[in-house]
Amino acid sequence: MTDELTATAPTGAPARQWQRAARTADIPERRPRLWDRLREPALVVLTFIVLMLVWHLAATYWVKPVWISSPTLVAERLVTTWNDGTLLDNTWATFQEAILGLLIGTVLGAVVALALDRLKLLARVLDPYLLAGYSLPRIALAPFFVLWLGIGLASKVTLVTSVIFFVVLFNVRQGLGTVDPDLRDALKSMRAGAGTVAGHLLYPTVLPWLVSAIKIGVGMALVSAIVGEIVGSTKGLGWYITNSLNQFDITGGVAALFVVVFLAMVMYYALNLVEHRLFRWRGNSTTGNTTPG
Repeated sequence: MTDELTATAPTGAPARQWQRAARTADIPERRPRLWDRLREPALVVLTFIVLMLVWHLAATYWVKPVWISSPTLVAERLVTTWNDGTLLDNTWATFQEAILGLLIGTVLGAVVALALDRLKLLARVLDPYLLAGYSLPRIALAPFFVLWLGIGLASKVTLVTSVIFFVVLFNVRQGLGTVDPDLRDALKSMRAGAGTVAGHLLYPTVLPWLVSAIKIGVGMALVSAIVGEIVGSTKGLGWYITNSLNQFDITGGVAALFVVVFLAMVMYYALNLVEHRLFRWRGNSTTGNTTPG
């Protein structure tokens, strides 16, 4: 390879560039070392250890544990509630509410966005009302849903759905706006039907935006489910937090918050894995996302 580059090298000013290319042409690509692969996870773990140490020192020397609890007390509570089934029951209730609302809101938001893309006049008429619906604070709607649907699963799923619907709707509509009109016209000029245009152009363009909307919605779904449980419920992590704080049990409330964070991280990284497999062909390019401001 080096001989070929040297033989075809030009004379004059570009010669030095060809010489550098010849020297590096046969150098194999360096594989990342073990430390390069482990550095980021190690820093994440180290940061967590430092935070727990600071918390432990604060609870030991500066603030009474009755106000901020401590890592050891929270760990003991997590083990205790896991063994007696309390932790699993309440976590499953919150997860069920969040995932059902996430799925229903995603389907409804995507379907409505695709329909409005076809019905331009209807989209322009409904835009102010959709924006008004998105602007409503969900924490204010939670008591209404509890009053209308009771303190069971339905009110929490409806609350989560109302949040996720708008996130998916606006993201998918933004993705549809990035579709190349020339490609759409080219497909129509070849007499491609609506199904062909959707399958070969619209859906591949919108899918990254949809995945990004779902990733954004994971945290919002958990927050909405917990807000609904705080307003009115008999189980769930939100109910457990409220019940613990009503008894001045800071350790129980903090333990439930740890479970919420862990659940959100698991769901987010699971979606990251799905996204990586779906869009492996995109390389390092990122999916778009938007929410109306």
